[in-house]
Amino acid sequence: MEASPLGGESPVLVTGATGFVGGHLLEALAARGARIRALVRPGSDTARLKAVGAELVVGAGLEDREAVARAVEGVEVVLHLAAVTRARTEAEYLRANAVGTRVLLEAVRSARRPPRRVVYLSSLAAVGPSVDGRPVTAAETPRPLTAYGRSKLAGEEACREAAEEGVEVVVLRAPAVYGPRDRDLLTFFRLAARGVLPVPTGGERRLQLVHVADLAEALIRGATAPAAAGVYHIADPRPYAWTELVTEVARAVGRRARLVPVPAGLVRVAAALSEWSAAAVGRATIFNRDKARELLAPGWLCETESARRDLGFEARTPLPQGLADTAAWYRAAGWL
Repeated sequence: MEASPLGGESPVLVTGATGFVGGHLLEALAARGARIRALVRPGSDTARLKAVGAELVVGAGLEDREAVARAVEGVEVVLHLAAVTRARTEAEYLRANAVGTRVLLEAVRSARRPPRRVVYLSSLAAVGPSVDGRPVTAAETPRPLTAYGRSKLAGEEACREAAEEGVEVVVLRAPAVYGPRDRDLLTFFRLAARGVLPVPTGGERRLQLVHVADLAEALIRGATAPAAAGVYHIADPRPYAWTELVTEVARAVGRRARLVPVPAGLVRVAAALSEWSAAAVGRATIFNRDKARELLAPGWLCETESARRDLGFEARTPLPQGLADTAAWYRAAGWL
């Protein structure tokens, strides 16, 4: 049975379309001739959405039930990317990532012409780190380390409950995502350009990543693959040690960076200071105590064979190439 096309008369709804992954997904959908609908907040930068001819539904986020109901009505597929990735409290994460997902799924169940499938972009943070070098699987008992991970797991639970009530749901868990327009890993590129890169001490840690273009492809496969159901991990199957990763980042910016070992205790102190400094001015920061827990975890490895089998998905961007392309984009944009 062939995959369902996304170029038909019914639109595809994308939440989180103005974000990093969302922008790349828009381009991939537009290249396939899909009609795109996007749920956006007032005042959002919609230039990229308008450039691909997207239909805009304006509302105050996923808590705006009336706007969400209008957005899901009559669409073919919902690609649910909207999420809070940095917040000051766990309640903020849960409100956006768990409660917001439930509101969306309630609208799907109540629609007169409901979507045939919902694809939820989750995170490896929802299941937690790998232990003893063994990749986590979809059958793993989740043990999230962070507030963000717990909120994404709560979103997954909402998806599971909706599936039990007859909604066709596919959950894609991604590890660290990188590529052009990403800001979260930009700091590593800037440090490498200065010739210094920190590496946490305490044993070699291995992790997998995914390039944003590959993740966009996986999301489309999740929407179209007939056999797709349940939870899948989307990542480059090749694991990298921390030292390998930072060395590749340095190579991408044309430097031979000096690796600086940083004791785990210092990582925790620096993260706490960053978190408290941001809180003092009413902001959230990506580098906080939870992020330190992720950095110091034994590893972030996941099984990818089921995605290859059911979705026909394989990551195609080798890390060295992806990092080089990312660095080139940063330079062209004046970020590096």
